[in-house]
Amino acid sequence: MIDAAPDLSRPAPLGERIIGVVTLVGLYAGLVVALESDLPRWAGICVYLAALTLLFGWSGHHEVAVRRRPHTKPEMAVRFCGVVSLSLPGAGLVFDNGPGTLTGHLVAAAAPTLAAAVYLVLRWRR
Repeated sequence: MIDAAPDLSRPAPLGERIIGVVTLVGLYAGLVVALESDLPRWAGICVYLAALTLLFGWSGHHEVAVRRRPHTKPEMAVRFCGVVSLSLPGAGLVFDNGPGTLTGHLVAAAAPTLAAAVYLVLRWRR
């Protein structure tokens, strides 16, 4: 009976980890380029929604992934912080009132990317 129980501590496959790293690089680079470009409001909204889709996509993937352990409280907290911290570059993309310098754009884009990276590392640690 015990032998038939699923192993919930299976590590993430290499392909998932590679796609995760590519996603993080794309999220960071996409946000910085979009913030540095003088995009119209509709394009900024599209970039913001694409970034939200990336964050929610990973969360949704881990919710339905077969034979994965449930989310822990720290993972849920970091996931929430990632979505909330996306408002830093989101304000600049949607309302064009975020930080106006390259350094400000790099920092604003780093906040949600770092939260997403911590979330993925927490999910992959086993």
